[in-house]
Amino acid sequence: MSKGAVYKQGDIVAELERRLDAGIYTSGFPVGADLAAEFGVNIKTINKAINQLVEAGRLARKRGVGTFVLSRSAGEHQIEVLFEGYSALFEHPFWGEIWNGCITQLLDSGYRPVLTQLHADDGTGELLLDDFRFSRTEGKILLGITQPRFLELIQEQGVPVVSAGDRIADPEFPQVYFDYEPGIREAMQFLSGRGCRRIAFLGEVKDSYNPMLLNKFHAYRRSLESLGLYDPELTEHTRPLPEAAGNALQLLLARTMPDAIFVAGDHQVPYIEKVLKGKGMRLPVVGCDGLSFAAWPTVALPRRAAGEAAARMLVARLRGGITPEQTVLPSRFVC
Repeated sequence: MSKGAVYKQGDIVAELERRLDAGIYTSGFPVGADLAAEFGVNIKTINKAINQLVEAGRLARKRGVGTFVLSRSAGEHQIEVLFEGYSALFEHPFWGEIWNGCITQLLDSGYRPVLTQLHADDGTGELLLDDFRFSRTEGKILLGITQPRFLELIQEQGVPVVSAGDRIADPEFPQVYFDYEPGIREAMQFLSGRGCRRIAFLGEVKDSYNPMLLNKFHAYRRSLESLGLYDPELTEHTRPLPEAAGNALQLLLARTMPDAIFVAGDHQVPYIEKVLKGKGMRLPVVGCDGLSFAAWPTVALPRRAAGEAAARMLVARLRGGITPEQTVLPSRFVC
């Protein structure tokens, strides 16, 4: 390092990799504040650089413990974690917490997680797999990847695999998933108890490559049918992209008027509120997923517990244990 130099994130990553290769950090890794002072950057830049090295399998972060170096010689104890999302996994408001639970359990069990992030077509959500290659690892964990073509490819790898998060239609596929029914039922009862009779749904309502992705919609529909309030005109399809929900609400309001809105993802609620504010409207809004920044009623999911359960299931299978094919975690309504 030269005194007075200005370091960008890429420069910091390259320098830290050089030090890791040289064995400088074998006994421990510096805290972020010390690195920020050394490179003359803010802590956010350092965290992004460290996250990049975690994604590359050079470092691991464990909540309550810190950041430490992963040995490159532990290939026989590596687990590939595969993820597809609209942002980096560490910054993802939903999957990031599942990842934290997953890697904590894997590290405690003596396994090194290696992250592989897939990409999908922005319009259709279809995975781009033409140039994709799996890492050679002892097992695999899927985070939110449910497309049949990919499930066939991963089963051809001949290693144990477990899915966490979204439900997979095949009941024999080892998986940990969420039961949205109890939380959404409580949410609909909450809204109807406050006089709402036209409760709209914004989320995935059309058949897709995995019909299980419509579980939020089906739980919403069944809950309102039991209350005698379901009206198909009050549903609007939208992919789980933040800005897409605002466009869906515009389409909904162009044809009908709800008195409350249930949104399939908390990360979409700010875009819903922006549209409502622009139209001078005030409607009750309930989100889903229980994200940490949600300042509105939401259906919460035990995401960290899902990651821990998936890792435990995979480790048990690697060690010859008998585990259930499915673990179901219930949702709950938080107001």
